[in-house]
Amino acid sequence: MKRNVRHSPAQAPRVAALISLAATLILTASGLEGATTVNAKSASQSDVAAAIASAADGDTVMIPGGTATWTHTLPIRKAITLQGSGVGVTIIKDSVQKGRLIDWTLAAGYPSRLTGIEFQDGGRPNHALAPGGIIHIDGSNDGSQFRWDHSKWGDMNGVAVADTVIGVFDHLDITINGKMNFFLYIYGNHWNGDTGGNGDKSWTMPANYGSSQFLFIEDCTTTKVRPGGITFLTSAFAGARFVVRYNRLNADDTVNNHGTESRRRSGRAMEIYNNTFAGNDRGRQIGGIRGGGVLIHDNTITGYQGAIAVFSLNCYRELSTSVQTFGGADGTNVWDANYAAPPNNGPFTVSAVSRFTVTVSGSPNWQNNQWRHYTILRDAGRFGFGLITGNTQNQISWAGGFQRNMTINVGDTFHITRVNHALDQPGVGAGSLISGSNPKPPPGWNNQVTEPCYAWNNTSNGAAINLFAPDNQYSIRENEHYFNSAMPSYTPYVYPHPLTKGLLPEQMTQNAKANSQHNLRKQRRPWGGKKLDKKKQNKTKESPTNVMADGQENVDN
Repeated sequence: MKRNVRHSPAQAPRVAALISLAATLILTASGLEGATTVNAKSASQSDVAAAIASAADGDTVMIPGGTATWTHTLPIRKAITLQGSGVGVTIIKDSVQKGRLIDWTLAAGYPSRLTGIEFQDGGRPNHALAPGGIIHIDGSNDGSQFRWDHSKWGDMNGVAVADTVIGVFDHLDITINGKMNFFLYIYGNHWNGDTGGNGDKSWTMPANYGSSQFLFIEDCTTTKVRPGGITFLTSAFAGARFVVRYNRLNADDTVNNHGTESRRRSGRAMEIYNNTFAGNDRGRQIGGIRGGGVLIHDNTITGYQGAIAVFSLNCYRELSTSVQTFGGADGTNVWDANYAAPPNNGPFTVSAVSRFTVTVSGSPNWQNNQWRHYTILRDAGRFGFGLITGNTQNQISWAGGFQRNMTINVGDTFHITRVNHALDQPGVGAGSLISGSNPKPPPGWNNQVTEPCYAWNNTSNGAAINLFAPDNQYSIRENEHYFNSAMPSYTPYVYPHPLTKGLLPEQMTQNAKANSQHNLRKQRRPWGGKKLDKKKQNKTKESPTNVMADGQENVDN
């Protein structure tokens, strides 16, 4: 079967011929119809962009060895493999002054891949924060797939961003915490064609643990530039779904998501298993969620304060009096499922105040801690509730808040309320579709269902450990919203991820580093996917442009 190899104009003839032969053999072995290798003249941004412009869906764009500093955004809108000559051989330095280094929108129904490149900071002046980031990949659950593999992330001045990406990041060497304590931000904004930018459609769907419909981070290694402190392997928002498995996490890493603490929804679901976490005892958390669900099992933990290592479960809306859009979970909020008002719940008048404690006038004669896990709700004014941590016969104490604490004065009155489960809290999911920038509860709300979190078979410093801790929040209840036991009828997705098949042997990859930048043994076999429609391929080749553009940074913490 004949295979074509195209070259950028100035490729040396002998090297071109050798690359053509090797690419022909590799593509023939892969069985990918119509696939072509396009060789960039050099690692410079303009040469890589020119090669991409002449590529079509299914092609591989080869970047030779060398070090190049890129100063503008490279947009990619094709289902291609962008392949360097290996870590330490092809080195791209990020010197973009504003915007993204690579901005990749995946093609529906096709696989894409980024491989064999070492990324280094090249003088970016300001942090490239999410949702923009340095490398930004936009996908959907539309049949597009993405693989980023055998590359190095070398203490970059910003983060990577994956928005609704189905696929795998594998064999990445991640250096962190010199310039940024974060590596990867994950979103689910585009689930089922969602255009709202808040992850609403992802939240209507079940978690589907054990399925392929996640972004998998596997067989990666992290290291730290400087000692001390914790790092964040992940942060997640807007219905994100991801799996962290079989990694060696040596940088005091934590795996986290954000909650529904603004209009944007929480991360939706994550699985964390068969990882090695190595900490320095500066922190006890190996991670935590503030919404959605998690399965965490078969992890080996050292450090992280040993017996008190924890994966935390929190609902910040129960602790915050200043949450945008949905408001705080104060026991009366229509976005939450609330208990009916308890008997004799107020009003009570404040006679004395100290930090996070009030004394009430009269003699209510409460039983000790009868109001623990309820909410103290001030009757007038803003910023007026707190999660009760305990009480005496006439005093109530509450937890300090996230963002803003309740303020209450002598003479104020309050009632006592109670949340059953809060919008998007850990251990719940699904529910009716919410939409719009200022949404109203859909009919029948809150109809979210219980989807428990599970933790099992984890060890800390060699001893079995129950990792979950709900931090005094009654709405997150053991044996209802979380279990320190195995999830029934759960089977992890196949490992290694199917997209990792067809690699050259690792030893060949290592040997290639010692050879010239054009050493053909460094080429990797294109990875599987559906056969390309030749009519579609030809049509794509008629519109080859992939225009260079400056990205616009959209900074968001």
